[in-house]
Amino acid sequence: MDLICVDKENCRRDGICMAACPVAVIEADAEGYPVAANPDNCIDCGHCAAVCPHGALSHSRLPAESFLLLPRERAGLPELTNLMRARRSVRQYKDEALPRETLAGLLEVARIAPTAKNTQQLGYIVLENPATTRTLGKAIGDWLATVPGMERYARLAQSGRDFVMRGAPHVIIALGDADNDWRETDAGIALTYVELAAAAQGLGVCWAGIVHRALANNPGLAAMVGVPEGRAVCGALMIGAPRLRYALVPPRKAAKVSWL
Repeated sequence: MDLICVDKENCRRDGICMAACPVAVIEADAEGYPVAANPDNCIDCGHCAAVCPHGALSHSRLPAESFLLLPRERAGLPELTNLMRARRSVRQYKDEALPRETLAGLLEVARIAPTAKNTQQLGYIVLENPATTRTLGKAIGDWLATVPGMERYARLAQSGRDFVMRGAPHVIIALGDADNDWRETDAGIALTYVELAAAAQGLGVCWAGIVHRALANNPGLAAMVGVPEGRAVCGALMIGAPRLRYALVPPRKAAKVSWL
């Protein structure tokens, strides 16, 4: 089966699909119609089909019914900026679990985040049971005592305070292919999507750097949450219902910018 199929009655031979292709897979044939000249390079991004205003092109690996209409209404910059400003790193959570549907909805948002070369190789482990989250947090606290330079954090973790998980009922752990050089960049983007989607729903999120470091560097801890062979931990978020509400937005340092 050909990679792309062109409806010549609707195709205007305007070259839009060729211009949109990020890896130069599509070229014009002798009549000016688009053809897949080097289909092995296709990354299945779907730009060619999505950009055609005439619906003249389809992609054999991306069924037409799987495409969605682009929303006509988009969030304005002021509203988006306000959401980003209001976002806080939440370290105090209510003692209540979130419904699975809520967590699954956040991962649906993560799924649409861009990935390098459209690999879409990310996966997730969700600590849905708060007891599992607490157990992992205690194990990480014990591990901290064995890591040079982490003595202060180990003391805090072992003082009776939940220093590792901060009382969060859930953790979302992002996984990438261990041989993918862009896995942590992809995960950072996807988890940022999750963080903003959670903030839009009034949920609390904090980047779990200690959890990320522990799982990435201790195979025993990684095994506790079932990290598969060949996959690497690329990031983690604590998430739950925030116990505190903020009335002010703290200041930030000015951006360091060089204009060339």
